[in-house]
Amino acid sequence: MAQLLSQATFFEKYNIKEEDFNRTKLTWEDLSDIYRDYLEKVSSLEEAAISIFRSLSKMAHVHSVRYRVKDAEHLIEKIIRKKRDNSDREITIATYLTEITDLIGIRVLHLFKEEWVAIHRNILDMWNLKETVIAYHRAGDNTDIFKENKCTPKEHNNGYRSIHYIIESQPTKLKVYAEIQVRTIFEEAWSEIDHSVRYPYDMDNPLLTQYLLIFNRLSGSADEMGAFILNLRNHLNKIHADNAIIIKEKEEATRQLQAAIKQLKISEKEKRNLEAKLNNIKKPEIDTWASISTPEWLNSFTTLNNSLNIFNEINTAYKPFQGIGRLARIAQPNLPPEPQRASPKPQKKK
Repeated sequence: MAQLLSQATFFEKYNIKEEDFNRTKLTWEDLSDIYRDYLEKVSSLEEAAISIFRSLSKMAHVHSVRYRVKDAEHLIEKIIRKKRDNSDREITIATYLTEITDLIGIRVLHLFKEEWVAIHRNILDMWNLKETVIAYHRAGDNTDIFKENKCTPKEHNNGYRSIHYIIESQPTKLKVYAEIQVRTIFEEAWSEIDHSVRYPYDMDNPLLTQYLLIFNRLSGSADEMGAFILNLRNHLNKIHADNAIIIKEKEEATRQLQAAIKQLKISEKEKRNLEAKLNNIKKPEIDTWASISTPEWLNSFTTLNNSLNIFNEINTAYKPFQGIGRLARIAQPNLPPEPQRASPKPQKKK
């Protein structure tokens, strides 16, 4: 069986300081035992992950599902990090399976924000929860829908949006916990790029933070536009269905009137005149756009406009990135003119 790296090699690989490790009250021998025990349980965890994956894949509104079982070295690194942050936390070979709740990680993606509610209810119907559902959101987001569905809203410093579940599963004799993360495709794209940029370098770089914030707002605007388009489609489909019913009722009423006209005791000329007038009645005109609500649409463009303003502010503060500021001017021509650089004065020859 594979052995855990030496302590010195592991510390160097995962940038762990000796003094931080000493504060955890862990021993390398205990961690090595956990490492070996975990490797023996990986196959059972894989079975559980596949079972959860298959159940989620069959749910309505789920676009795609990904899963992973935590790497053994990453488990050891996480145990050290958890104990470093709280040395009183009890993580041993007997407890690590319940203390580390993301040994199985599942990512569930859906297209439209509103689809989350149906997925949420299906998850609650299928599995027991170990912890309260956490709904990570950006500052300023409306959290009413999370509270209505008994989730705990939690503002994320980096604008991360995702719903996190810790579920219980036992497809084999081994009872396991898994973390399910549910988010839209747009939020997935932003979080993947944000993670790859922030880690392991430039985590606190203010320029990158500003641009990632803009990217976050744009992905949020894309979600809003997606929701608007979905509502628009449903609205148009309803109008089409209502229109079909009205036309059908009109045609039936026309047939009844035609039959009634034939029974009238009037001249044939008068009957033909009545039938001609009846046939000239126009089909009902329905204004497809009359009752469409557009707050999400307008909010999306407001957010985009604010993002372009931020581009301009950063452009002023960080001159090497003025090219991006010019992109903002192309999309928003009413911005104030870009300051002109003075041409360098020719130097006199000595």
